[in-house]
This record gives sequence, C-alpha cells and structure tokens, in this order.
Amino acid sequence: MKNPLLWLFAFTTFLLLSGCSTLKIDVDHDASFSFDTKKTYAIVHSDRESDNTLVNDRIHNAIKNSLNLQGYKEVSKEKAQLIFVFHVNVMQRSDIRTDYQMIGYPGYGYGFGYGGYGYGPGTAMIATPSTYRWQEGRLVIDALNPKNKKIVWRGTVTDELSRNSTTTEEKTEYLNSVVSKVMKKFPVK
Repeated sequence: MKNPLLWLFAFTTFLLLSGCSTLKIDVDHDASFSFDTKKTYAIVHSDRESDNTLVNDRIHNAIKNSLNLQGYKEVSKEKAQLIFVFHVNVMQRSDIRTDYQMIGYPGYGYGFGYGGYGYGPGTAMIATPSTYRWQEGRLVIDALNPKNKKIVWRGTVTDELSRNSTTTEEKTEYLNSVVSKVMKKFPVK
C-alpha cells in the first residue's frame, strides 16, 4: 500500500477484529499412538432425538472435507484405521459485572465518612451490577483407535455463539471455519 495511513488503518482493524474472537481451541493426543501409517477413516455419529441434524450434517461434512484435504480416505467403519466421532453442546452462560459510578459534584459538604460525621467531598460512589448472558457452543472431535475404541486424538473448540449468523450459508461457513481450524492440528506432528 502506498498510503501509510491506509495501511495503519487496515492493520489496526485486523488487530481489533482478531482480538475480538472468543474461539478457543484445545488439542490432546495419545503420545504412544503412531498416526504415520493411518490413511483411512470413518465418521460415526448417532443423532439423538433432540439433536439439530442440520448442524450435525454440516459438522460431518466439514470434518470429511478437512480430512480429505489432508489426504485421508473415507472408508466403511469396519475398514477404517481411525474412527471420528463428534459431540456438540450449547450452554447458557452469564457473567455479572459491577461498574462503579460517581454521582454528585466535587466540593465540600456534610456527609458521613471515615471517622464519622463531618466535612468531605460531595460525591458518592454507586455500584451498578449488570448481567451479561450469552450462549457458549462446544464442539468435541475425537479420533478413536478402532482396535480398542480408545481416544487417540481430541480437538475441542469453544466459542461464544453469535446471533448474527442467520442464513444457511453463514452458518455453514462458520462451522466450516471452526472445524478447519481445529482439524489443522490433526494429526499431531
């Protein structure tokens, strides 16, 4: 960019937008398991009655696309060298914050304070509590060893869910992005 002010604005905007992300990714794995020879997978997910099958299908497709891009091949559960399962959970969260506000005007006047009744500033501090509520979504993706059904890799993504994703395309794009970010950490190198 030729204009340094425009470059500074773009960089600052990038920092602000990236700093606002609430996305948290955590990965764990079995250090004794070798991923080097594993090239086939199956995704197994059983929908429960209360599950949102639209979301589950989007997550299933996003995992499949991420693994295919890494060179893995989807096969039947019986032939798979890795079995992937995923779990979705949405929880209501809240946080109570207290803001302190000064009321009145500076100066001297009568009032109660340290040491009893007397002269002091004519202002008071008022505590104003406010409650912030949001939905937190958690996606857990597990890779299992099909021989013993033990978890050999786990990726967990936690994010504050936005009410701004209203269209099907926005929801699909968001889930693809989230799954892609956690699956970039698979396999452990």
